[in-house]
Amino acid sequence: MNPSVRLECARDGAVVETVLVAPDDSYPYSLTVCRASGEEVVYSGESLLACLVSFRKVLEQEGLLLCCQGARSDVTSSGMQSQMTGSRWVYVFDREERKLSGEVVDILAPAGPEEAVTVAEQRAELFRFLGIPDPGCES
Repeated sequence: MNPSVRLECARDGAVVETVLVAPDDSYPYSLTVCRASGEEVVYSGESLLACLVSFRKVLEQEGLLLCCQGARSDVTSSGMQSQMTGSRWVYVFDREERKLSGEVVDILAPAGPEEAVTVAEQRAELFRFLGIPDPGCES
C-alpha cells in the first residue's frame, strides 16, 4: 500500500472538502477514500485510473470535482503504462499538436480546481485528441 494523499474537492471552482485517498497498487487495484464525514469507501478496478474514475463519478453526483492530475482534460493512459503502473502514471497530451507532450504525471498528485473536469468532459476531450468519434456518445 502506498502512502495516502490528501486531495481537494471543488464546486464551482471553490474547495469545499478534503479527502484522504490511499492507493493499493497491487492487483486487484483499489483506492480507499476517507471523506470529511468520516465515511470510508473502497473503489476497486482493473487499474488505479479506473478506481479513480469510479470515485469521481460519485463526487460528480454531489456536484463536486476531484482536484487531481487524473481529472485533467489533457491526460491519457496507455496499455503499456497501465500494465506497468496500474495507470498510476498517465501521459499529458498537447491538444493543438495532437501528440503526447512527453510529460507524465501521477494521477493522485494535486491539481487546481480550474484544471479538474468531469469524467464525461475528460472522455470527450480524449476522443477529440484522437480525432475519432466517441462510440459511447449519443447523438
